[in-house]
Amino acid sequence: MGGRWWVKWYSWVILVVHVFAILIFTRGFLLTRTELPYYSHCSDVSQSPCFTSSNTNHSWNRPAVDRLVIIVLDAIRFDFVAPSVFFQEKKAWMDKLSVLQKMAFSEGSSAKIFKAIADPPTTSLQRLKGLTTGGLPTFIDVGNSFGAPAIAEDNFIHQLVENGKRVMMMGDDTWIQLFPHHFNKSHPYPSFNVKDLHTVDNGCIEHLFPALYQEDWDVLIAHFLGVDHAGHIFGVDSMPMIEKLEQYNLMLEKVIKVLESQSEPGGLHENTLLLVMGDHGQTLNGDHGGGSAEEVETSIFAMSFKKPPTSIPSELDTSSCKLDLDGKKKCTSSIQQLDFAVTVSALLGIPFPFGRCRHRTS
Repeated sequence: MGGRWWVKWYSWVILVVHVFAILIFTRGFLLTRTELPYYSHCSDVSQSPCFTSSNTNHSWNRPAVDRLVIIVLDAIRFDFVAPSVFFQEKKAWMDKLSVLQKMAFSEGSSAKIFKAIADPPTTSLQRLKGLTTGGLPTFIDVGNSFGAPAIAEDNFIHQLVENGKRVMMMGDDTWIQLFPHHFNKSHPYPSFNVKDLHTVDNGCIEHLFPALYQEDWDVLIAHFLGVDHAGHIFGVDSMPMIEKLEQYNLMLEKVIKVLESQSEPGGLHENTLLLVMGDHGQTLNGDHGGGSAEEVETSIFAMSFKKPPTSIPSELDTSSCKLDLDGKKKCTSSIQQLDFAVTVSALLGIPFPFGRCRHRTS
């Protein structure tokens, strides 16, 4: 009898431990997130102690740029964009996006390369939610990746539309799932056939270049998927990956030439900002979703087509610099990807998304 009692007692202890472990896991790792049903408005600036009568003719900030081109290269690792001198060993996939390096490190250029630190989960849908809301999606949201509901909380895209900005989108159809009624024009392509390296990218290119000559948009978003799919199928160290990067380099070179050709005073792109960015990185096997350095370290290339601004004060400069083989200093800076929504909102002169604004001011 004593032995049986001990076995029953031990079984109950194990059961209780398992129950507590499951509770801790569901309340910790599987966090839920409350979406606030509030939206920022231009009139909110009147409540600021910095408000003056001169603020009445615009929103929270005076616009610094008139038009914005956002090119999202899905799963672009930081070492796809930054010069190979920043890494201990040069790999075959490095320095393929040479046009971005050329523009960023040319003397007098207004272009710069940033290391953008994403937050896990590093899946495309969660990163797009983070980029546009400035918030932190949770791991339980990954279950929505194959049928994403529209974003209900305040976000960068909503603020664009509410403040009269015309938004055009092409590429990954996840944008249409998240923002089904926000785009003046859209050209979505299916995103979940990872064996297809070219359909989404070719569709983006087909619509991107004609759009750069059009005046019917203020913000243009082109989301390419080839690198992400090449990573999933072949891995980073593969010929399909290198071929994709080389294709992107040619595409970006043409985009920059088109924008520069129309950047003269009075030109269509006199005050346009170009952002070339990743939503997350990927491991050498092409995986992403977790929080390893390879997965969270992506990049943002920013280029203005106006005269370069004054230099950044040394106390605000977070650059990391290396010398190349010619002894020329090359520098990049690091930023948090969650700051994207408020930074771009400030540049365009629209209110910050409500959740990010309250986070900043709390």
